[in-house]
Amino acid sequence: MCQFKSGIIFKNKVVLAPDGNESHTDLLESLEIEDSTVNMAKMFVRVELIPKDGNKMTDVKNWRYNVDQDFTPDWYDKDPERYEQEFRDAVEEHMEEWKKQFKFICGYYWTSVKDGNLTYYFMNDILKKSRFGKSNNYGESDIRNDLINSKLAKDLKKEFGDKLVPISLDLTSIDGFKDYGSVEGDILSILNIQLLMKFGENIPLIDNWYWLATPNQTKKRGDTRYVRYVNSSGRVCCGDCDWDDMGVRPFFIVQS
Repeated sequence: MCQFKSGIIFKNKVVLAPDGNESHTDLLESLEIEDSTVNMAKMFVRVELIPKDGNKMTDVKNWRYNVDQDFTPDWYDKDPERYEQEFRDAVEEHMEEWKKQFKFICGYYWTSVKDGNLTYYFMNDILKKSRFGKSNNYGESDIRNDLINSKLAKDLKKEFGDKLVPISLDLTSIDGFKDYGSVEGDILSILNIQLLMKFGENIPLIDNWYWLATPNQTKKRGDTRYVRYVNSSGRVCCGDCDWDDMGVRPFFIVQS
């Protein structure tokens, strides 16, 4: 699996994969180059720089360099250090521009979206990976409990104080059942499907898959297990609430 930040090294240039799709194969296809063994031996090198612990805020100089193919062209083998440095330089420049798009608040990068006199801040990464909870009711979930008691929630209260707007989160299931009602008053939460639909065009894709608060169905339909989540390509899918490899991508709201 291709990892952040991936790209292709050619003899005379470096091309980085677009954010949200680190696939070398897709990148080569967009460049109209066949991803074949013959071309791999002559034309290109598939590489990636991987942040330690997935933390994109760290210095690119400390990211691990990886060649993602079994053999490389002769021109690369003659001076691999040069080509690695060229790739590092390209990624470092990219990351400097990337960081300018976001606001750095309480140790994390956020995308800000204005909605009337409110500003929504969506984390441009995940806070951590976690199972959803014992059931698909966000109101009783592990994620909600962890967010309420998190250091981040405390830090946001110190940073914004009374400007923080309590969140009202509708927990209607994807098939329209309202058993779980809504969650009121939290200052840090994950998105539900309604918020994703409202702000989705303004929320960047991220590498990690992340939970939504919207259940697939409810007890009335005999389903207290499945919850909606978003994968790295932006597709909304359905997963078991006991999965522990899905991300927690929080948001908060302040008065503009």
